Amino acid sequence: MFGRTAEPDPRPAAPPSRNSQRLRDGHRREYAARRARGSTISYEDRCTGALTDIGVFGAVSYRDLAEARFGGHPHTIRRAVNAWIRKGWVEEHRITGPKGNPFKILSLTRKGVAKARKRAARRGMDPAQRIRTARIRPEEAGHDTAIYRACRRERQRLAERGATVRRVRLDAELKSVVARGSEAVRLKHGRREADAERRRIAGELGLPLDDRDKVLYPDAQIEYADAEGRTGRVNIEVASGNYREPALRAKAAAGFALHANGPAAAGLLRRLGLGSDNGSWLRGPADRDPASVEL
Repeated sequence: MFGRTAEPDPRPAAPPSRNSQRLRDGHRREYAARRARGSTISYEDRCTGALTDIGVFGAVSYRDLAEARFGGHPHTIRRAVNAWIRKGWVEEHRITGPKGNPFKILSLTRKGVAKARKRAARRGMDPAQRIRTARIRPEEAGHDTAIYRACRRERQRLAERGATVRRVRLDAELKSVVARGSEAVRLKHGRREADAERRRIAGELGLPLDDRDKVLYPDAQIEYADAEGRTGRVNIEVASGNYREPALRAKAAAGFALHANGPAAAGLLRRLGLGSDNGSWLRGPADRDPASVEL
């Protein structure tokens, strides 16, 4: 329903170069900007990181991926996405945001999952990292793509501390691990032992319990290793404007990194005294002019 075919490359033909040195991969203006910034990220490395991101998060906004992996350069990401579509690795979907603004989302095909798994392993991610396809639900797309932006912010903070991300788990995976483990025990030993197993698994996963003994699940969890090799986790919650105050307070008290998806959510976090930096607005593709980057 939402799939599309590859679009032609919108770049005009470049005039013959007088420079005998072969241009590197990517658009010539991108190369000039990269050289001026001193960046050494190759086009292939950008594509590897981008394809891995799509597989890890299931669905990623085209514009968010352009900014995160391609320096915001529209022609370079268009080149990469068109190649992935032609190879049958990626599907592109057009979604309408809450304000009526359209934006694009990228997801992997089954063939793309296999390719992304190999790239994730080359990037040093945990072999157990889940790479998946995603069923695009238009009514949930805004929240799902905001999770990618929130994780990107936390990843940047970890990088500033010298930490390396090893694995990212989304809420569905975390819930599945806890449910499978506790249910297996319930079938053999009963409900009391199952509750104990649920608490044990939650503890192993770094998931806190609330005052009613319920597991608090984040939207995403980042596992990392710091500069000294010590491991840790960051639980990330993306709040919308319709979130209930008790749920937000419980997750804030549990140490979750809270991020606001939209100005209403940012106002809610500030009103609860949870604003500060994490209460900033995760400005997304549906909030901006799509024509500036979404070719």
